[in-house]
Amino acid sequence: MTPFTLCAATNSGNPHNNHYPNHHHVTDQADLQLVARWDHVAATYTGDRRSSASFVSSDCVVMDIDNDHTEESSDWVTPEKLAELMAGVEFMTATSRNHQKAKGVLSARPRFHVYFPITEVTDADTYAGLKRRLAARFRFFDPQALDAGRFIYGTTNPEVTVHDGTKLLDAWLDEADEIDVFAAFDASTQVIGEGSRNATLSRFAGRVLIRYGQTAQARDLFDRKALLCEPPLSDHELESIWGSACRFAAKVAADPDYLSPEVYAELTSLRPDDFTDVGQASMLTAEYSSRLAFTEATDWLVYDGGVWSESAPAAQGIAQELTDRQLAEAGHLLEKARDQLAVTGADAVLAAASSKAKALAGFTSAQRAAYRAFEDAKAYEAFVLKRRESRAITSCLREAHPMLLTTPDQLDADPYLLNTPSGTWDVRDGTRRDHNPLDLITKQTALDPTDTGTDIWKQALDVFFESDRKLIGYVQRIVGLAAVGKVMVEALVIAYGDGRNGKSTFWNTIARVLGTYAGNMSADVLTIGGNRNVKPELAEAKGKRLIIAAESEEGVRLSTSTVKQLASTDQIYAEKKYKAPFAFTPSHTLILYTNHLPRVGAMDAGIWRRLIVIPFNAVIEGSSDVKNYADYLYETAGGAVLAWIMEGARLIHAEEYQLTPPAQVVAASSAYREENNWFAQFLDARCEVDPALSERAGDLYQEYRAWAQSTSGWARPMVDFNATLEQSGFERRKSKHGMYVYGLALTSEFNS
Repeated sequence: MTPFTLCAATNSGNPHNNHYPNHHHVTDQADLQLVARWDHVAATYTGDRRSSASFVSSDCVVMDIDNDHTEESSDWVTPEKLAELMAGVEFMTATSRNHQKAKGVLSARPRFHVYFPITEVTDADTYAGLKRRLAARFRFFDPQALDAGRFIYGTTNPEVTVHDGTKLLDAWLDEADEIDVFAAFDASTQVIGEGSRNATLSRFAGRVLIRYGQTAQARDLFDRKALLCEPPLSDHELESIWGSACRFAAKVAADPDYLSPEVYAELTSLRPDDFTDVGQASMLTAEYSSRLAFTEATDWLVYDGGVWSESAPAAQGIAQELTDRQLAEAGHLLEKARDQLAVTGADAVLAAASSKAKALAGFTSAQRAAYRAFEDAKAYEAFVLKRRESRAITSCLREAHPMLLTTPDQLDADPYLLNTPSGTWDVRDGTRRDHNPLDLITKQTALDPTDTGTDIWKQALDVFFESDRKLIGYVQRIVGLAAVGKVMVEALVIAYGDGRNGKSTFWNTIARVLGTYAGNMSADVLTIGGNRNVKPELAEAKGKRLIIAAESEEGVRLSTSTVKQLASTDQIYAEKKYKAPFAFTPSHTLILYTNHLPRVGAMDAGIWRRLIVIPFNAVIEGSSDVKNYADYLYETAGGAVLAWIMEGARLIHAEEYQLTPPAQVVAASSAYREENNWFAQFLDARCEVDPALSERAGDLYQEYRAWAQSTSGWARPMVDFNATLEQSGFERRKSKHGMYVYGLALTSEFNS
């Protein structure tokens, strides 16, 4: 008997005790008789205090058999019957305190505890999992006693039995699970009806593991298949099926002869379980889940070159590719079946018989098997030919929707991964790894980061920003934010300056290098006055990391509500044309480069804290004015530009996304705010401010309207004007002469 450890209390029959300080090494019948007199546990716990949370380790599983699963005494389990059911497994038993006693409405019957030695386990979930796996096999084990903090009541004079064996419980469970998986594969040609979820998942798990190995892709396929179970299987059942299939697949990989060639061919076959649209869709999912995905917002996504792209035609091409492969397989099977007809002589019998029925009656068992294989191959070929029709391709893709379904928020979900043509980078630390379709990345930079052209790019930066190191460092961090797929700084960055200063060249180079991570937006989306539906344009911002709007018209007013929506962490509701609406969390840095700063009507801090003005003051003329300078920078220094962007991301992450603007940015942003402080300008032009003064509210607003129309051509409504008055500290109060504003008065034109 393999020794095991039990820990006993100093009392018996006390359900409130949790202290088990006495450790016993059980090796024989006498040892167990001694310990079983006291309340005890089959695990060690931190401080000897029993609980699942304080579980340390165990080398023994204890199960209860109360025989309350049936009232047929002939079906009651005894230690001897258990030994027959679990042949080869070593265990000991000890009668419980209710052994052969009536319990409630149940008559007296055998009741005992079973002690199974196991390989030491140090994880509570794994330990409880062994209990659940065993209870799932035999319903006579108490299903309420399966946690890792279970204790066993002591028994006066317990009867102990010892059953030697060659296997520990955990090894026996593994082997039994593998037998179940093999049985599922062995019956794989049968139609799987309702109630066969375990067999279906076992066969599917084995198939994807043999085809893809123990990879994340194989597990993802298994999880997707499990979602189709109705009702769903529990997590521990799924883990048990997966673990068994992994062990099974490992044996197949280690020993090619573990399975017969026929069974192995079936496992790797492209033939669906059933010849239906759903069966073909299941095969498409099994074969191409690493290349196909579907969302209601995007329709079909296809993985190629390390990136997922929206393409319904490409998805159709993959469905066609599957039928190409199936047709080749069916042709091979048909050729092989014809050979077997000849080898067994079945073809001669068919040719000589006056009817197929007579030929079948005269077949030997070998001829009958060869003929069945031939008919089966013909049916498979006929099915594939039907699958290649346009309508069948469409049906297959439609039925695959739920099998390959993902949600928009799962796409580009990791904000720190930056996808390049040769691999995926973590921008926090600059580490690189190979592409993985499970990352569900739908964007990719145009090229890889390199140091080629670093000097050229540095020279360009000196031209754009007049060799101002602090400004260059600040802009690098701003651009670094655009390499992170999450809004870390809520801002609209306005690159402002007269023409020929390099702002468009700079930002277009950055955008071109970032590839599909960058996108454009019409400047009128950010301004007031447009009446068109902007939701399709907003939808294009999903997953983007840099959005650029260019050249707003002179005199236009900024739409503060749109800017707040785009430069925030709140969800945006959008929809692509002819697609389902969806919501997404912004992941982009928003840039507007312009020769004309848009007017800002709002005075609240919510908009002004978002507006960052970066001045472009350089005047690029003569030898510095290179024709097609943006193309030149991309072609000669594109990799260096991307490396510079990624370094900016690393720097701003290390600085916890705290931007420190240089003096030029502070001055430009402050000047912009002052220029747009319409209320201060109105006060300066038409009012005198003094706590002792007052003015009729109606006259004040009419004077404001006249002033606004003469200066900007647009006046704010009275409600906005009154709100700004109060925000600025002026009191509005009603008197017997009407509503007055206190703290100011209109200045007469003749006195000004």
